[in-house]
Parts: sequence; C-alpha cells; structure tokens
Amino acid sequence: MRNPKSQIRNPKSPTLSQLPFFAALGEHDLLEIAPYVHQRTFSPGQIITVEGQPCQAVYCVAQGVVRMYRLSLQGREQVLAYLGSGQFFNLVPVLDGGPNLATAEAVTEASLYSISCQRFHQIMRDHHEVARAVLEHLAAEVRRLSDLVEGLALYTVRARLARFLLAQAAGQPSSHQWTQEEIATNIGTVREMVGRTLRDFAIAGLIRRERGRTVVLDRDGLEREAAGG
Repeated sequence: MRNPKSQIRNPKSPTLSQLPFFAALGEHDLLEIAPYVHQRTFSPGQIITVEGQPCQAVYCVAQGVVRMYRLSLQGREQVLAYLGSGQFFNLVPVLDGGPNLATAEAVTEASLYSISCQRFHQIMRDHHEVARAVLEHLAAEVRRLSDLVEGLALYTVRARLARFLLAQAAGQPSSHQWTQEEIATNIGTVREMVGRTLRDFAIAGLIRRERGRTVVLDRDGLEREAAGG
C-alpha cells in the first residue's frame, strides 16, 4: 500500500487515513506507515488468531465481521465481541509480548489489515498520536469488558437474555439471524437454557418468534426482566 488514500482495492474498504488509530496523521506519516500494512481476505469460519498461540500482528477489520471468543477447558465458548469495519484487535499481546488472548474467527468473508508486532511498536514510538489513540481504545475496552463481567456475575440468564434481546432490537434492521447456540455463547449459558427462556418470554407475551427472528412485543416488560438480578 504505497498511497494510503488509493491503494485499497475494494472501494468500500476504509483507507489508512480513515482508520481510527491513524486518523490524526498527516499525508507524509501515512505514506511512511503504508508499506507495513498488509491486506488479507479470510473465508467465513476461517480462524485468524488462536487463543494461547504466539502473537504475530495487530489486525484491523477492513470489511466483514470477525468474532472474538475464548474457550473453557470443557469446550464452552464465551464470545467477547463481534467486530466490524474499522475495529482493531489483538492489541494486548502485541503490547505485552504475551500469547493471543482470544481466538478470532471470520463470521462473514472478512478483509483484514495487519501490521507486525515489531512494526506496530515502532509506529507507536514514532507517532505519539497513534499511541494516544491506542490508549483510548484500550481504556474503552476495559470499560466494555467490565460491563461484560458484571453481566455474567450479577445477572441471571433470564436477565442477560432480556438485555441481549433489547440490544439486538435497538440495532435493527439486521441481516443476521441469531441461532440459540450463538445467543448462548454471547450471554454465557447453554442453548437449552436459551430455548427454555425464549419460550417463557413468548408465553408471557414479551416476544414473538418470526421466521427465525425474535420480535419484541412488550419492551417495558422485557426491560423489567433485564433489570432483574
């Protein structure tokens, strides 16, 4: 990528100057960084990073959706995040030299930008604007993960499912149809519990299942469920 504004093949992909870590840099600095940014496409279901393996690079999603998750010894998944265009991941192992914290998997066909660990360290040393943006990103991640831990520790599965349904309803319209297995991995439970609770919500008139989607019928009632401990 020699020209940060034009050397991206797909016009829908963000240019280097549009990525949040580099938005404050001038044209000269972007041209200096561009040769070290590599682009690669991953197929749906393809693994990008593996939890516990040595870190190779920091990544940014150019197009598509990437799922970040961790696995328990029993094989249970806990989804940490779904990432879209412009979002970075794998920063912690890049910065502390440890292994990858999570497994990253392409949900859709995903185009990613990558920068090797060594080069990213050099970029942060040479460009204080990048280092500041990374710190702000990590602070936001600490807050988000603190909220995730709070939800798992302080709320019942019923409340967590209600919060999940409300969040999805707020983000509609969406082309993704969530399976019960996917919902379970997102809220930290098992598919059977999700199915049972969805039936309870439907009987209570809070939701309706429609062509694989969940339609919220009683938002106030669902919010009361979401507030439960």
